[in-house]
Amino acid sequence: MPESAFSYDDFYGELEFFLPKSTEEQRQTWAATIIEQDLDLRDLSRLLFCEKKVATRFLWMLSGIGMKSQSKLFEALPFLFELSGKLDPAYQTAFANYWLIAGVPPENEAQSIDLSFQWLMDPGITVTIKSRALFVLFKLTKKYPELKNELVLCLEDQLDKHSKDFRKRALKVLNELKTL
Repeated sequence: MPESAFSYDDFYGELEFFLPKSTEEQRQTWAATIIEQDLDLRDLSRLLFCEKKVATRFLWMLSGIGMKSQSKLFEALPFLFELSGKLDPAYQTAFANYWLIAGVPPENEAQSIDLSFQWLMDPGITVTIKSRALFVLFKLTKKYPELKNELVLCLEDQLDKHSKDFRKRALKVLNELKTL
């Protein structure tokens, strides 16, 4: 029996309907389909304008896409970042994860640096986002050594303000920064 033709409209409808109650396993399956069918993440980004649970699960799924295909996520990051300015500001913190997974597109480096430092210093940001921002900044110091001193100062300021796990990560990065 021949395989049925893939329908983008049906797939989009499936995502819109099922994402709110989806499991990680389902999102991984959808991520694989997006990669296999070479679907444009810019088109699927309309899901970010749906109800909050749809948008949130789509953001989670983007991480899964990046884990399976860094290049697929990387290619869409400039568009998604620009789009994030039109969305709930809370969605923007997802970029700490995307940049860590796929890298920072050159056209977003300045904003990435600014936001990552903001997230690192903001007491209202979760330790998870702070840790991701820390590693994004650390990677960028290799390309932009002039960031090193500012990152060192920020990390020293944040060492005793968070969990032992964050302190351990920050100390590791501080030690590595001293060897650069």
